[in-house]
Amino acid sequence: MACPYFYPSARLENTGWVVPPRLPLGDAYAGECRAGADAFQPDEAHARQICNTGYGRGACHRFPQDAPTDAVRFHVAEDSGALIRIQFIFEKECWPKENGWLECSADSRVIGGTDDAILRSQAVAFLQSYLRLRSEARGL
Repeated sequence: MACPYFYPSARLENTGWVVPPRLPLGDAYAGECRAGADAFQPDEAHARQICNTGYGRGACHRFPQDAPTDAVRFHVAEDSGALIRIQFIFEKECWPKENGWLECSADSRVIGGTDDAILRSQAVAFLQSYLRLRSEARGL
C-alpha cells in the first residue's frame, strides 16, 4: 500500500533492498510528498521505506495525524488487452475504508474515473509497472 499523499514521478531501480518487498505500485518510485501545503521531495531512503510502502502515521513527520486514510492499494480487476480496469482501496488501520474503480487504455495509459491527481498518478505508476511485468512475462 502506498502512502495516500505520495505523488510518484519516476521509477527507481529495485536494487535498494537485499530482499525486495512486494511493492504496492509494482516498482519503487521517487516522487513528492503532498501531505502539506507545499510539495516536498523526500530522499530516496524515505521514499523507499515509507512513501512506497504506506502506513506512515507515526513513522513520517509529514503524515497528518488526522488523515482519513493510511494507505492505498491497487489491483488489476480486468485486463482485456486494450482496456484495463483497476480497483483501488483506501485503508485505515489495516481495514478497507473506501474503494472504487479506474479504467485505462493500455496503449494511451490515460486513467479515467478520478479527478484526484495523487490517485491518478499512483494508478499510472501501478499501470506502468503492471504493463512492464506483463510484457516480460509474455517474453515481448
